[in-house]
This record gives sequence, C-alpha cells and structure tokens, in this order.
Amino acid sequence: MSCLSLLLHRRPGTPFDRHALNMLAALLLLSAAGPTTAQVTARLVVGEVEKPVRLVAPPGDARLFVVEQTGRIRVFDRDGTDRGVFLDLSGIIAADGERGLLGLAFPQDYATSGRFYVDHTGLDGDTRLARYLVSADPDRADAASGVTLLTIDQPFSNHNGGHLEFGPDGMLYFGLGDGGSAGDPGNRAQNGQSLLGKLLRLDVSGIGYVAAAGNPYIGAPPRDEIWALGLRNPWCFSFDRLSGDLYVADVGQNTLEEIDATPVGTGGLNYGWRLMEGDACFNPATRCNDGTLTLPIHQYTHGGSPFRCSISGGYVYRGEAIPELQGTYFFADYCSCQIWGLRWTATGGPGMVTDWTAPLTPAGGYTSISAFGQDSDGELYILDHGGGSIHRLEPTTTGSTPPVTLLRLGQNVPNPFNRGTELNWSADPAGVYLCRLTQGRESRTRKLALVE
Repeated sequence: MSCLSLLLHRRPGTPFDRHALNMLAALLLLSAAGPTTAQVTARLVVGEVEKPVRLVAPPGDARLFVVEQTGRIRVFDRDGTDRGVFLDLSGIIAADGERGLLGLAFPQDYATSGRFYVDHTGLDGDTRLARYLVSADPDRADAASGVTLLTIDQPFSNHNGGHLEFGPDGMLYFGLGDGGSAGDPGNRAQNGQSLLGKLLRLDVSGIGYVAAAGNPYIGAPPRDEIWALGLRNPWCFSFDRLSGDLYVADVGQNTLEEIDATPVGTGGLNYGWRLMEGDACFNPATRCNDGTLTLPIHQYTHGGSPFRCSISGGYVYRGEAIPELQGTYFFADYCSCQIWGLRWTATGGPGMVTDWTAPLTPAGGYTSISAFGQDSDGELYILDHGGGSIHRLEPTTTGSTPPVTLLRLGQNVPNPFNRGTELNWSADPAGVYLCRLTQGRESRTRKLALVE
C-alpha cells in the first residue's frame, strides 16, 4: 500500500468551502491516473560489433565508446554513426573464453587530461591495468602512450573480472575475479594478501597508482589497494549517479547469482565468497558466516527454462528520457537473456523486482547479454555479446493518457479547514500518478509519486 498527501492553501481573505473541497478531493481522486507503467523499448543503435563487453562515455561527451572483447575500442555517435577505431590492442592481448579487453574508464578530467584506463588480459594470461592518452584527433588514442600500472598473475583462464569505474570520489575502482577454476581452490577471494576476488580502489592521478586515501586496510593486512573482498567474478559493478551507492553483480558457482549493494563510501566489506554463494554456505557447507559477511540484496537461481547461467550487472537508470524508470537498477542473465529491474535504498532495503524482458527484447531476440552501458546523460544500453549489437532503452510513446483510477481518500487534516488542508489518499501499487486538481474554473495537472 502506498500513500500520498497534498497540502492545499487558500488565498488570504478567501474562506475554504468544506463541501466544495470535499467535492474537489473526489474530483482529484477520480481524475488520478493509475500508476504509470513505463512504456519502453530497446531500439537498435549499433550493429556489427564484435563481442561487445562495455559501452561507456567520458563525462559530458556525446560519443559512445564500445569495447570489443577481441581488443578494439570503437567510437560511435549516439545515432550509431561509426567514427572509427579509437584504440586497437588486439595484437597484445589474449582474447579467448573469459579473457580479452575487459575494462575501460574515463576520469572526470578526461577532456583536459586526455587520460583513460583499460583492463586487458596479456598474451601471458595475466591481467594488466594500463593508462593511455588520446591523440590530437579526439576519435583516436595514441597507441604508443600505453603505460602498465598494475599486473596481476592469473592462475587460470577464467574469472578475470576486469570492470573499471571511476567512483563519485574520483578514485578508480577495479573489480577482479577469484583467479578461476571452480570453487576458488586457492581460497584467494578470502586471502587478504591476494588482489584476486577483490574490489580495488586506486588513486591514479599521479604518474602511476597508489592505494587511495581512506581505503580500509592501509597500514595493516589485507593489502592497501583493497576496498572490498569475497568476490567470485564481479560482472559488473556500478555507482548510482544520484546517491553514489555501489552495486556489484557477482557471478555464482553452481546455484546462485547475486547482487550486492552498499551505501556510498562503505569500504571493508566481505561479500562472502567462497564461504558463501549468495546467502547459502558453500565452503564450509555449514556455519560459514560468523556475522561479518555482507549478504546480497537479491539473488536468483541457475537453470530453469529459459536456462539461466551468469548474471550481467548494469546501472541505476538516471536518464531523462524515461522518468518512470528513475532509480531502477537493471541487470540481466547472459544465457537466458532475461532482463530485470530492482529498486534499493540504503535505508529502505530492496523493493520489488520487475521483469522487463518482454518490452526490452527486440523482435529477433538477443543471443547473449554481456553487459549494460551508460552514456554521459545516464541513458542505458543493452549489449548483445553473441549478436554483436547494442540497443538503447527508449520510451515507446509520449503524451499518452493513462487510464483513470479511483484512489482511496484519507482523512483531511486539519478538519475543519483552516488556512490549509492536507488531503491524504492511498493506492496500490506505488507509482507515478497524474492528478488533476479542479476548483471552480481553475484546473491544474500535477505528476505526483506514491511511495511505499
């Protein structure tokens, strides 16, 4: 059940008419449109890309930078116009299975510094974090400018992680998987002396990198670079542009895919792997949580029909094209190509999970959803890894009139009316309502949100 209140004020010297206001309330309620179900679609923007795994944009930049797992970063206009290859690293990376060019991030000062950062798997199989510079041509990077900032040994070829994001604090966050095989045989995600299975927080403003000030373990084990631990294969993580809260989609082992969410600035958390998979004990099989582990806000199971196998994390929608989606975190499954949205706040916890598969699936369907992308305006994109295409979330209609719904009128306060009155009503479910307020010849329409 959701509630909303509206405070009405009278003009000085103009008395409220109790009966008129009661009639006004009834008219307002009868005119209130039902909760707005966002009418959205996914429109093809870019086709014929090779195994896309990231779509990002520098702050304030209208272009789209698309990362192909095979080693290229390509540049497009938002209408899909191809501006060419920004950087080609295909000759220096291993790009088979879960390896390849996996991460790209632009700092806030990219327009002046020209710096950007990539994560890739080297020919020797190790993970490398590198910095590059843009050339005099804004659509081309200087391929000779690459500097490796960090190299991490990978004992196996899977679970590379690799996602990069600049946080609201300006620091570079780097997600790493547990090093691979199955079940984390080396228990690396819980080993504070290993960077595998961790989320790192790095200050890259200098020549190289240093552990960012304020990291939870500086000066004592675990290692200074670590922001959070206990991850299996984070794919992917992101920050809410409005709140700064962190969302991590962590790929499961055999049973559970999970989403972890934490308030802005909260470091030092242990997300549980390999002690736990989701909210269930993994190794050991019982008594795995001593109360210090952070449990997921949402999880779903492998298998089923369509078959689910691996979570692909996304972003909280903060664009302007579809206001009804504001605050919705989107994620998908790589195999089933199902798409969901959830809402979460640090104070209220998780809300309802909504299945967006039907409206966001094009006529031909997806082959495998590898990730979501976000442009500089906060609009979201769906990346089809196997299909080599990118679709943008867009509204399907504008200016449509939603159906009229009767809401339940609560007690007006104060009663009898004084200089103002508060009209309370409730409806089920929560949503955005268009309410027409009519008194005499004056009529006003307002968009009002009902919340849990």
